[in-house]
Amino acid sequence: MSIALTTTTSSGFAQTKQTEVQNSTGASDRKTDSPEKDSGKTDTKRTADSTLPTVVIEAKNTGEAIGNVAKRSITATKTDTPIIEIPQSISVVTRNEMDMRSVQNFTEALRYVPGVTVDQFGFQGQGFEYLMMRGFNALNTANFRDGLSNSAVGFFSQFITETYGVERVDVLRGPSSVVFGRGDAGGIVNRVTKRPSATPIREIEFQYGNFDRKRIAADIGAVSKDGTIMFRLVTTALDSDTQTRYPNTGGDRAHNERFYIAPSITWRPTVDTTITLMGDVLNNRSGSSPFYIASPSGGFTNVLQSDPKFTKYNTNQSSFSYQLEHHFNDIFTVRQNFRFAQQVGRFQDLFQTFNPLDRPTLIERSAYATNERLNQIVLDTHAQAKFNTGPLNHTVLLGADWNQTNLSLKYFQGYNNGFTVPNIDLLNPVYGTPIPRPDVLLQNAKQTIDQLGFYIQDQLRYDNWILTLSGRYDRINTSNADRLDPILSTKSNDSAFTGRGGLTYLFSNGIAPYFSYAQSFLPQTGFSSTGTPFDPTRGSQFEAGIKYQPVGGKGLYTVAFFDLTKNNTLTRDPTNLNGFGFVQTGEIRSRGVELEARTELLHGLNAIGSFTYMDVDNLKDTEFKGKRPLQVPSTMTSGWLDYSFGALGIDWLRGFGLGGGVRYVGKTFNEETNTTTTPSFTLFDASLRYEKGPVLFNINASNIFNNHYIASTNFGRPYLGAERTIIGTLTFRF
Repeated sequence: MSIALTTTTSSGFAQTKQTEVQNSTGASDRKTDSPEKDSGKTDTKRTADSTLPTVVIEAKNTGEAIGNVAKRSITATKTDTPIIEIPQSISVVTRNEMDMRSVQNFTEALRYVPGVTVDQFGFQGQGFEYLMMRGFNALNTANFRDGLSNSAVGFFSQFITETYGVERVDVLRGPSSVVFGRGDAGGIVNRVTKRPSATPIREIEFQYGNFDRKRIAADIGAVSKDGTIMFRLVTTALDSDTQTRYPNTGGDRAHNERFYIAPSITWRPTVDTTITLMGDVLNNRSGSSPFYIASPSGGFTNVLQSDPKFTKYNTNQSSFSYQLEHHFNDIFTVRQNFRFAQQVGRFQDLFQTFNPLDRPTLIERSAYATNERLNQIVLDTHAQAKFNTGPLNHTVLLGADWNQTNLSLKYFQGYNNGFTVPNIDLLNPVYGTPIPRPDVLLQNAKQTIDQLGFYIQDQLRYDNWILTLSGRYDRINTSNADRLDPILSTKSNDSAFTGRGGLTYLFSNGIAPYFSYAQSFLPQTGFSSTGTPFDPTRGSQFEAGIKYQPVGGKGLYTVAFFDLTKNNTLTRDPTNLNGFGFVQTGEIRSRGVELEARTELLHGLNAIGSFTYMDVDNLKDTEFKGKRPLQVPSTMTSGWLDYSFGALGIDWLRGFGLGGGVRYVGKTFNEETNTTTTPSFTLFDASLRYEKGPVLFNINASNIFNNHYIASTNFGRPYLGAERTIIGTLTFRF
């Protein structure tokens, strides 16, 4: 059996380590290739004469993820592979880092990752996870959970991530369709869900912050006496105001509420078989809207075009999934992952329509509303074989996956009863006038995307050389039903081959240069502003880089150069006044360099650093050829230092920790013609913690100097960045 020993890491957070001993039958342990070892999967061993299952005590983070540094991932290859052997850029945000920085929403987790631009539409109280990867919009196309696509989008609807329910986040940059199907050109972001652990996690959190933020959370686990059944329950409830404040209302702020619960159970009937069932429910209620009205001269005002009594972004989301894994022997392993997810949303807001010439400060508004339903079924089955052919070591993966997405959308605007939305005066805005929900149905559509893919991969090792070869074939059937005008309904069939090849060489000193070529193919849900379905996108990338992992050290360093091209990209439709419509442009190329360091500089001193330079251009769009797309900065850099004072050996300082970070985002263009820019901005973050026995207290501040900045400007509308946020968290572990 295994014995769990609790220790305190250099980062100041309690972790557990495993000490493996033989059980009473004399069986020795056998290491398995279970997915996401870093996240708490079980390692077991056996011999042919084993008669009893091995009892395993798991760690919340095993030795493969120490503090902020992870050493292995399955996200890039679907096999448990050391990150240094993956011929592509990948970053891992561990649970330790998310706790250290007190990450509250999903995009916050990616603030210190190279190649990723987050919150390009400023503060998002609605829960939308706006991000860009290597210059390409990845709002939903990069959304993966537990290795399965979670990418589906309607007019407003998209699946939301509750960060408290996430164990780690893997960020794979560059095309990845070859093993994941719906992987976009810029990359994918794989959220790894908390699941049962043989070392039960038991904690309760109480949190309070500015904007009257109140949250309670619990993470409770249990294990049967024989260790074959493990259970976990993760839940959290949030009640908070936001920074979205309406003028002339006595400080009235938009309000958010969220409830999340996620039970899971793992059954190990034998040493070689694992069955995990997971479910979750997330209800999100938000009255927050980021749409500020620009002054007649184009400057920022504090006047919102929305109304606190009307604006609503309400969703009910749920999912069920299972993961099966069986080891036939030391060569063959079979896995099957399944998830059904759904979201029902009701959304309504106001948008600016017209400025009278005789009164430029008087803004006419219109109301719109949508009823949306998203359903997604994803099934992935693959077999893995490890064997040798002469001097070559093979890890072969053969699999198939099925992904079906259904979107139903009803779009309402205007009123049959002749009601007119009140105008708003920038000099004296008035809010709170009753506004009914629009009842004129302008769009009633249903879209189904059915994708079936087959893939094969071989990771070949010869001496210090590692060659990764992958290929995939996809067939996609798309059905678009227009229920208002059936003549406009369409059906289409697409198919595509995608491939990836990468070569890595491992030097004995921990240096690993690599080179790779990868392709992407992505069918896209949703419709253009005119109701036309979107065509699939294709991308291709060359990447070369060097990874360095000091032998016996706690660090990982990466330098990557990339040249990436994607066609049929989506951009905001400039003719759509509310700013939510999309159009497909031509071909966009992104070239650049990324640097990342995650390491322990000294005992107790941990560091995260990143730098990104991107040269992104429109290649084929005749009107904007040679111009940089909107919201894409050419330069980004960030750094975080964290120190645990216990490393000094002074008793009264034990348990104290201090961290601080800085983030810089370069200027972006405000329009496709690249005429004006939104200035660059620099933000500072900080954290302070104290741990004593089972109690941990954190206080975290982001944008600590309260820099009032504009995240971007689109269609003449400025998007205000996130203001200073201070949050205190009290955690009890038992």
